[in-house]
Amino acid sequence: MTNWIAAAAIVLAALSVVLFVLAIRRLLTRQAEVTATMLRRYDDRLAGFAQTLNDSLTAFQRSRPMATLELEDDPEPMVRALELARERTAADGAIALVTGSKGAPIVATVGLSESETNHIARMGFPDYRGARAIEVGFAGDVAAPDGEPPVRSGLVLPLLAEEEAKSLLGVLTRDRDRRFSEEDVDQLQDLVQVARPPITRALNLREPDVVPELDLLTNLLDRQSFTAVLEREILRARLAHHPLALLLIDVDRLTWLNARIGILAADGVLLELAKRLRAVAHRLDYVFRLGGGRFAVARPGSEDGDAAELFRAFQAELGGHPVGDAGVVSVSGGVAELSTRDDAESLAARAETALAEAKAGGRGTVVVTGGDVEHAHPNGTLRQIAPGERVLEG
Repeated sequence: MTNWIAAAAIVLAALSVVLFVLAIRRLLTRQAEVTATMLRRYDDRLAGFAQTLNDSLTAFQRSRPMATLELEDDPEPMVRALELARERTAADGAIALVTGSKGAPIVATVGLSESETNHIARMGFPDYRGARAIEVGFAGDVAAPDGEPPVRSGLVLPLLAEEEAKSLLGVLTRDRDRRFSEEDVDQLQDLVQVARPPITRALNLREPDVVPELDLLTNLLDRQSFTAVLEREILRARLAHHPLALLLIDVDRLTWLNARIGILAADGVLLELAKRLRAVAHRLDYVFRLGGGRFAVARPGSEDGDAAELFRAFQAELGGHPVGDAGVVSVSGGVAELSTRDDAESLAARAETALAEAKAGGRGTVVVTGGDVEHAHPNGTLRQIAPGERVLEG
């Protein structure tokens, strides 16, 4: 009997151990499931929070006040506006086109090839007819940058007020399935409202003419116009990242010439020199008479070497064709190229120093002092083009 009781006790003890182990195992399994569930929920909430944070940052990026973009102080507001337009609409390229003061268009591009820029510029300005924006399509046969598909469609709207100039701001996509939305139009309109004032000021579209006076003797631009024109061209050169050269020319031995042939005859010589200088200058050059036998030529888009070539062309013209009783007239020249620290006064002063060195070195010579302007176009281009002339790559 005792043995049966002992055996039963052993069996019960073993059963209790088994039940205890099973209970512990079940408890641990349950705890693992609870822990896994909590971790999954934590991961889901963390992912949701990250997505919400990302969406909020994106929304803030797209909707933050345009005033914080500092377009007012940007030295290149048109190119900067194009960068922002491309960023805010997730476009592949952007273009701005404005009618200049003389009717020739001014174009700025970002992310477009030369062929694409020329093609869009030749399309001209759309008739908005009260529409906020116009969507345009392209056949895709215009040469694109290397490795890129061609432009397929775009969205354009007026950049400036209608009374200021004909204009457009356009964003373009290379994705044939991309369709611009009302939100894209809203983004561009918000950008235009902030970009319009600094762009208008930068392009001097509200300035009637900074060259109101002509020299009475030679009919060239006069000394009073010189500073205003030079300041404007310096601004435009920096907006477009293109060079600007200033050439000063002085007639050698003018006092001796006055004494030999008389002041009236010498004035006739100066008039003839002005005609010949205008004849060899480019149609986009600004030619001045600064007084006496001193002339100046501002050459937008040209480096110092180009201005020196202009001097040599003028010198060759004088050497090959004597001027009346004065015979062969000799001139000296000084050239300065715009540097990053120049204003109108310092650029003119450097050209004056170069001219003084030329005259000290002997009659009929030219001295060139270069600048340090970077001529590359990393962000885009901005320049005035004549009808039919090709524009630069963006």
